[in-house]
Amino acid sequence: MTNFSKRNKFSFTLFLTAVIFACFPLNAAPRVSNQRQKLIDYGLTLQGIRYRYGGKKPETGFDCSGFVSYVAKESLGVKISASAAQMYETVEHIDESEREPGDLIFFCVGSRITHVGIYLGLYTGEGKLHGERIFLHAASDGPRTGVIVSSIDERYWKNHFKGYARILPATVITSTGDSDGSEKIMEYSDETEREPSED
Repeated sequence: MTNFSKRNKFSFTLFLTAVIFACFPLNAAPRVSNQRQKLIDYGLTLQGIRYRYGGKKPETGFDCSGFVSYVAKESLGVKISASAAQMYETVEHIDESEREPGDLIFFCVGSRITHVGIYLGLYTGEGKLHGERIFLHAASDGPRTGVIVSSIDERYWKNHFKGYARILPATVITSTGDSDGSEKIMEYSDETEREPSED
């Protein structure tokens, strides 16, 4: 593929993402820090990038850990380990009650960590995911693959859930009700979900 056609494909992807964002507004929680918002916003622009085992760049495709690593590095300059299992060993684990959008969510098969994504919060928009907690990830199997948004309440993810972890500081709410960041508005494409993936 020529550099010109690569640029055209990337430009079309950004255009399509903008159209999708206009059609599917998402407010998953009232506020998050600027850092968390930046991580989420950047990750959402990569929706539709294909899945590729071992993939670490949008040009080649992503696997789940490659996607999370890439988003953290490109949006915030944060470097995290390459595999889902390595990430799980090196990040700060948090209780479910402490989770907030921008945290990582991990899944396992038995005791083995097999998948990681970025937690987005509670979806309050229209569509079949209304009222469900969702996450952004690179899925390898099912009707939809690549970088997509899925519900944590789907049977597969619920049965393989391992826990949450933090790579960014918790959002601080001041006494005036303001966070150290912007109002969190997230957008994504609400389409048919998949039966799931492992790295």
